[in-house]
Amino acid sequence: MYRIMIVDDEPLILAGVSSLLNWEEHQCKIVRKASNGRQALAQMEALRPDIVITDIGMPVMDGISFMKASVERGYAASFILLSNLEEFSLVKEALRLGAVDYLVKLELDEKALIAALERAKDRCNLTRRRIGFMEGGEVTADERIQNYFRHILICDADAHPDERLSVMIRERYPVLLLMVIHFNYKHEGFSETFTRADQKRIINFAENIIHEMVKGFFDRCCLLKKEQKGFILVLSLEGMEDYKESVEAMSIKFRKVIRDYFDIPVSFAVSRPVREAEGVQDLLYQAMSAMKETYDNSSSAIVYYLENCKENFYHSSSFNINFLKKELTGIIRQNDRDGFSNIMNQIIQLFARCKPSRSQAVNACSKLYYYITFLLEEREDQSFPYILDVAGQLNRLSDLNTVIAWLEGFRDQVAEALETYKESRKDKYIELVQEYIREHYREKITLNQMSALLNISQGHLSSIFKKQTGKNFSDYVSEVKIEKAKELIGTYQYMMYEISDMLGFDTQYYFSTVFKKITGHTPKEYESITIKKNCS
Repeated sequence: MYRIMIVDDEPLILAGVSSLLNWEEHQCKIVRKASNGRQALAQMEALRPDIVITDIGMPVMDGISFMKASVERGYAASFILLSNLEEFSLVKEALRLGAVDYLVKLELDEKALIAALERAKDRCNLTRRRIGFMEGGEVTADERIQNYFRHILICDADAHPDERLSVMIRERYPVLLLMVIHFNYKHEGFSETFTRADQKRIINFAENIIHEMVKGFFDRCCLLKKEQKGFILVLSLEGMEDYKESVEAMSIKFRKVIRDYFDIPVSFAVSRPVREAEGVQDLLYQAMSAMKETYDNSSSAIVYYLENCKENFYHSSSFNINFLKKELTGIIRQNDRDGFSNIMNQIIQLFARCKPSRSQAVNACSKLYYYITFLLEEREDQSFPYILDVAGQLNRLSDLNTVIAWLEGFRDQVAEALETYKESRKDKYIELVQEYIREHYREKITLNQMSALLNISQGHLSSIFKKQTGKNFSDYVSEVKIEKAKELIGTYQYMMYEISDMLGFDTQYYFSTVFKKITGHTPKEYESITIKKNCS
């Protein structure tokens, strides 16, 4: 269950958001409702919510200050901001600080909240265990160890534990064993209607089952989700003489549960045990090399690593992608389509020049795929065509030319996803600009002012604004102002110079010129026309 905190100084909004969803249906539980940021911040340490839904503008401590303080104190919650239309600059600041989404209160409905909640849950799944939940004791130690294993096995191969963490690992994992648990979604007879949502549901269910099941066989373990197709399980063999008996009994029990509920076969690959945690990445390579033996026969129960697996797997070191990770991370997070395509073209040229073996090519492509899709899953976009069993697909390719063709297709799919996401972010910018103009039409609004607020160049803002709206920025501002002028003229309460001042025009003459350019009439002529219409 995801722990939810809701913060708003308006009781009606607080009650409305709380009652908008059946939270349990979305694997969520409201653990606290607060009326301001200071009150909420005081509860963060004890409650450790996964997701915080907070108003931006509140007394005592506003939502931005609350979010900043939470980040500074190391709380790993995902934030969803509630805003009013006039809080444009605060919304921009919240997005810069890492908020997953913002929702306008007047437009808030069940569909919008669910969409934001799903994005927050995806972000939460990537970060929820990075920080210990208590200052001392076994819980914090276990969380720190799991965080280390997550980084070394899934996120960052260069992570190193400090001395205190090393001691804790040696105490709790004097002998380690690693298992890879793989769900064979592509087995014969499996449903063609199986969706990514179904996949997440199965993985979440399986994660809870494994957590409970392992307790009956091993005293200590770390369970890590391996994308959406399986798990990595690090086990402590302390005091165990025959670990294979426990591994096999647990595997048989777990396979039966998944078969009974979902009719999906599961494969297990097991490394050799070691006494040093620093070698845990080698254990992953061992288990993955053993897992290769299950691709042709998905009904295989358990495969143990053998020395002869090593030759087929470790030769892939010449295609290690660690040196690309930093550059790939920056390019993908910037939605740089061209930069990504250039890197992929270099990799394709490397394949063509070096002519890797089948096992080398499959290993390199799998690592590349897993890392890139890991980065893509940080965002809310779920339209990218994720492959449920990429290694199995690659193993079925007949030769190097087809592998290269696969790389080219993957390059184009990711590049298209980056471009689509970039355009969607542009839409968000334009939406914010239009909201700002509608709310600040009484002021003098310039392109330079807006680009500074958004922290993007004037040229870029001008270009995307014209592309999205079909109008120049200054023309759009003028049209909004003139529409307001027409409303004011229709009240017959103001002189023309007063309306000009109210709408931020430098002079009445300039106001009249812009008015006639847009409407075809001077303000006085328009007033006369409206009077005649009302009298007829």
